[in-house]
Amino acid sequence: MENSLRLFDCRLGADARRALDAVLASGELTAGPFVGELEKRLNARYPGRTSVALSDMTQAIAMALRLAGIGPGDDVLTLALNCMSSNSAITLAGARPVWVDINPHTLTIDLADCARALTSRTKALVVYHVAGYPADIAAVEAFCRTHGIVLIEDANNALGARSEDRMAGSGGRFSILSFYANRQVNAIEGAALLCADPADAERARRLRRFGVDVARFRDADGEIAADTDVIEVGVPASMTNVNACLACHQFEQLEVRLQRTRANALALRDALSGTRVTPVQWREQDSPAFWAFVVRCGDRDGLMRMLKSHGIQCSKLHQRNDRYSGFEAATRDLPGTSALERDMLAIPAGWWLDSAQRMRMVRLLQAWRPSYDSGQALYVAARDGPLS
Repeated sequence: MENSLRLFDCRLGADARRALDAVLASGELTAGPFVGELEKRLNARYPGRTSVALSDMTQAIAMALRLAGIGPGDDVLTLALNCMSSNSAITLAGARPVWVDINPHTLTIDLADCARALTSRTKALVVYHVAGYPADIAAVEAFCRTHGIVLIEDANNALGARSEDRMAGSGGRFSILSFYANRQVNAIEGAALLCADPADAERARRLRRFGVDVARFRDADGEIAADTDVIEVGVPASMTNVNACLACHQFEQLEVRLQRTRANALALRDALSGTRVTPVQWREQDSPAFWAFVVRCGDRDGLMRMLKSHGIQCSKLHQRNDRYSGFEAATRDLPGTSALERDMLAIPAGWWLDSAQRMRMVRLLQAWRPSYDSGQALYVAARDGPLS
């Protein structure tokens, strides 16, 4: 639709395409220098952590679970309001997800419910920063220390977010970043595992390439060294040089993207004050990445239909994973999750949204009236601003 507003913008600009063309022409498509360059950039951004570039975020979470020794017979606490790309790794590791609740006002994990969900088999907590709204990293770390469980911080769409003075991705034994096409850094696909212990990172580098120690695997003639052992069999989970090239290129634009996105989000929060559309809250000392701007509304489906009819992309975002039988996990009462399932909507706030586009959306939101009787949204056009 002409003049549509994108919820996510996956387009690659001319500069990115030129950088990509150079890699394609070089023939270094799989292994290559950009993988190491990306890891260096991440190490500099996250002091005290060692990064390992991987093929995708599911492999990154699976790698973290493997490094932590988590498998069959173990329980892992995780949000039900989440993406399959996060939670599937738990089941694939042979562990059991234990669904925990979320604060519907802030999108942050409910640590009181996590305490209720603990079992004698609980070995880890995967904390997802929903839509880039950061959980209280310090509080989550303290919870995991108290209960002796591993923290895996799933910051897959929270690159650039801060919890007080902590960057999302700086907590726990492991943290995860994603460079999927609709993330803050678009590498088409890819992820990073950030490790607090360099020994974990060293092991992950072997495991991402079938367990091979790349530095010793081939001899001076380029042949497989007969005297090299593979002591632990791994998986095909390396990031390609093509994906890493795009990630490195887009990192140069990250801070500008974050600033523009936050400006849009703050403007939306202010403009929607007192309307029937309620933005999710965040602490003033925090700085979300706003992968999307999340609002709540009693007639969410009516609001969604209205926005889409005007060419504004929006989404319920996640289907709660505890509805999927394949996880074979116990059902728990999750009132916060149920509330968000009814009334949560993600709307655009990204760096690609200019002020005129944002104001067009704001006028629609300010003028919108729900119809609880018919289940249909009533929309009143406001040419000169919001209606009283």
